[in-house]
Amino acid sequence: MKNLKILLLVAILTPISLFAQANGSISGVIIDSENGEAVFGATIVVRSEKKFAKTDFDGKYSLSLAPGSYDVEFQMYGYGPQKRTVNIVAGKNQAINVTFGAQTLETVEVKDRASNNTESALLALQRKSASVSDGISQEAIKKSPDSNAGDVVRRVTGITLIGGKYVFVRGLGERYSNTLLNEVLIPTTEPDKRVVPLDIFPASIIKNIRVIKTFVPEDPAEFSGGLVKVETQEYPDKFLLNVGLGIGRNMNSTGYEFKSFDAVDILGRPNSSYQMPGIVNSLPGFLPLEPGNRFGGLPPNFVNLSTLTFNQQWTPDSGKGGYDKNINFTVGNTFKLTESGQRLGVLLGVVRSEEYRIRDEKSARYIPNYAGGIITPDTTYLIPIQKQDTKVYNKDTNFAANLNLSYELTKGQQIYLKNLYTVASDTTVRDAFGQNFIDNFDFISQTGIVTSRGLLNTVLGGDHALQFGSMNRPHKLEWNVAYSLANREEPNLIQQVWRRPNPSTLTDGYFRLGNNPDGTRFFSSTADTVRQANVKYSIPFEQWNGLKSELKFGGMALDRFKSFTFREFGNKSNVGTQFPVDYYPVPGEVVYNPTEYIQRSTGVANKTFSERQIEPNAYDAEQKLHAQFAQVDMPLIPKLRFIGGVRFEDSFQKVKTFRTRDTSSLRNVDYGCTVNNEDVRVALVRSNICDVDNNGIGTLRNQDKLPSANMVWEMNKDMNLRFGLTQSVTRPDLRELSPFGFTPYFGADRIFGNPNLKRTYIHNYDVRYEYYITNSDFFGIGAFYKNLSNPIEMVGLPQSGGISFNFSYTNAKEATIKGVELDYRKEFFDRFRVETNLFFIKSQVQVLSWEDNALIKAGVIDKINRIASFDPTNISRPLQGQSEYVYNLKFDYFLTSKKNQTLGVYYNFFGDRIYAVGANGTPDAIERGVGITDVVYSYKHDDRLDFKAAAKNIMDTRFKVYQRSEVTGEDLLFYSYRMGVTFTVAATYKFF
Repeated sequence: MKNLKILLLVAILTPISLFAQANGSISGVIIDSENGEAVFGATIVVRSEKKFAKTDFDGKYSLSLAPGSYDVEFQMYGYGPQKRTVNIVAGKNQAINVTFGAQTLETVEVKDRASNNTESALLALQRKSASVSDGISQEAIKKSPDSNAGDVVRRVTGITLIGGKYVFVRGLGERYSNTLLNEVLIPTTEPDKRVVPLDIFPASIIKNIRVIKTFVPEDPAEFSGGLVKVETQEYPDKFLLNVGLGIGRNMNSTGYEFKSFDAVDILGRPNSSYQMPGIVNSLPGFLPLEPGNRFGGLPPNFVNLSTLTFNQQWTPDSGKGGYDKNINFTVGNTFKLTESGQRLGVLLGVVRSEEYRIRDEKSARYIPNYAGGIITPDTTYLIPIQKQDTKVYNKDTNFAANLNLSYELTKGQQIYLKNLYTVASDTTVRDAFGQNFIDNFDFISQTGIVTSRGLLNTVLGGDHALQFGSMNRPHKLEWNVAYSLANREEPNLIQQVWRRPNPSTLTDGYFRLGNNPDGTRFFSSTADTVRQANVKYSIPFEQWNGLKSELKFGGMALDRFKSFTFREFGNKSNVGTQFPVDYYPVPGEVVYNPTEYIQRSTGVANKTFSERQIEPNAYDAEQKLHAQFAQVDMPLIPKLRFIGGVRFEDSFQKVKTFRTRDTSSLRNVDYGCTVNNEDVRVALVRSNICDVDNNGIGTLRNQDKLPSANMVWEMNKDMNLRFGLTQSVTRPDLRELSPFGFTPYFGADRIFGNPNLKRTYIHNYDVRYEYYITNSDFFGIGAFYKNLSNPIEMVGLPQSGGISFNFSYTNAKEATIKGVELDYRKEFFDRFRVETNLFFIKSQVQVLSWEDNALIKAGVIDKINRIASFDPTNISRPLQGQSEYVYNLKFDYFLTSKKNQTLGVYYNFFGDRIYAVGANGTPDAIERGVGITDVVYSYKHDDRLDFKAAAKNIMDTRFKVYQRSEVTGEDLLFYSYRMGVTFTVAATYKFF
């Protein structure tokens, strides 16, 4: 049996070419020069050998021939035939790509099955695209120093990246972008964001990334900035086996003292010892872990001793920061199953990486100080309420695997299964030394955080060419069904806090608080599930002048369910401060040892352990989205192409927020008090008929008809002029409809949802000029304007003491955005290549009208009124996270005439942008614009070895956020850190 398994494995991995070494082959792709689409059913004929092949749905073909010279004919009804003379060499493949409708026959090297994984191919796709788009190919990704999709996409025109993972397109925040993975919508792993963090996708599994900037009806309409399409690698035409290794060193982290917990396994998933104990998790839903009598709560001894079942490690492990490591492999093949053309394509890719980072952070918070009158930034002094100096130790563990299968029944009939599983985990220790200027004490806090973000995505779909009669262009049927599960776990977040009076003497030590937040444990879990189905049907036709056109229609059904739970457990001291046990740096293993929870002769234990439930700590949410569209792609005259239609979307969202261990009847309430008239709603709340938070229920139902009109004028064979007039929407995330708030560590700000949010309606206007200088050189310039009704913006809540701020979301009145984009790529003197893109943008959002603001300040509007429940400092400002200008520069010098050695310099710069919106009279916190410089050396040897050495962030850029005190003109520190310089080397070897 063992030998049989070995033989079977060898058979699977053995390349087909080993059985045909006597022959050579030709292969390639055939496309239509008018629309850039693949030509299905074209015939490739070698008359002397009486052999032929046909192109598949993707326009691909392959034909095996004995060594020798042949005349090869390419034929398709409706196109002029083309001929090529080829010389076949044994064991070699000659790649011939054909463009029907053109006067010349182009031949380029084809390295795998994909037609859009090179820069020139992706540029050709962009040229024939129905919408304004930009992108980056696998070829460019391999040359860059980037390790994940987040790093990659920031090099695309008009893109900025927040926090290394959240995409801002054309200055619009993450809520105004959307992400498709292999053409399906996917859920987010983030509990407080509506966007998919791109850092969970390793760069090595990506085929290309395209950013669609104008809406067309066949795409989901929930975006305005951009629709990010991530496509994973596909199976190759022949056997492929690649193995890659990489190692790196961060100059701030590697070799230095490093603190962490052994909390995740090899795949990045939390260890079982960090999960909530089974005895606690299995308690009935109505029974919190709280002491009480037999009619309410649990026996005190049982509750106290249950602390023994939790992980007992409070002090992080100490060691040296390790080297960054990366390993990946890809294996794939195409198996010819029958002579009639049935084929099975397989691709498996796996990547695992680790990174170690130490970051010194400085942060502060301020409140306004003013002498009467209305608070305004121009008349306000800022006084500090807290500051922290924090050393953050972070270990990233990432694992991803993709398995793609494709079964071709016959030419033009293909079924595929695409699978992706990825886990990104962070193990973080925060050591903070700070000051509380309100209560006048210094504090030390240590927080241990384990965060695991996972995504499972499975797509089953098919592409079918349907031939009817003698038509030369088939109908096309595209369909898919998909299942996606995104989850985020934060098991056993632990926190220890010590403090001392300020001012203090030299003999004063830091002593424990003895209660919340010292000695707390947090457990949170988010699961976001999406099930969806998509279908598109295309009918080719000829318009009144006989020009090729296409009608496309279809629909989508999406069912999403998201749940979040958060549980907090804490300790309380019953005996006051004990010396020296409760003094810093005595660790939690001593302070919270089991003997402290045993009842004394007095009947009271030194410490009490129990669950805390004061506010709602969970929500369940759902969304149902159904859409239908009709779209026509048709030349009005020979050089003027129209792409337009309408999309109808019917969306229903509902969120229910509650306490998980609530024994009252409120948990069972499943209705809100949704009243459109605000005055009526206020009166109902005042009369105790309605709850101010709508019983924790947020609902939103919208039916939208969204038109789209795009025009492409082909000025000549190398130039396009594009126009776009579209309408799109963006909806609040399910989390944003929940009035739940959470503080991740001591002194952090809190963000609450708002069950009364509305969706945003957007009018988009675009124009762009494109000049395709060569197949790889390009110049483009475009302008755009957007008008947003009811844009969703973060605003501050009224301050009620404390050293941190509270924020929530509201619908602003309106917003406008206008900008210009430029993109230039050119090779000079056969040795130099320059690629640069930049954009300039202006935005303005009207959070409140000046009339409403004046009435709120005067106390005329009831405080329960929705618009009076917020306290923004600025009622008009730029959009949060929007930089006025962003540019990227890439400079390549080819060290050899073969261009197999390249020295590249990458520079990414973003201008000043709002990091956090001002509240309660404090000004907006502004992140100062910075540039990041990377240097990369790459070497390619014999199409087998790819080697890359990179220096990232060579200037060790400091990221700084400040708040300006207008009275003094002083920039006060809000947040600051450095990432450090990182050196990496990586090599990939292609065995077959």
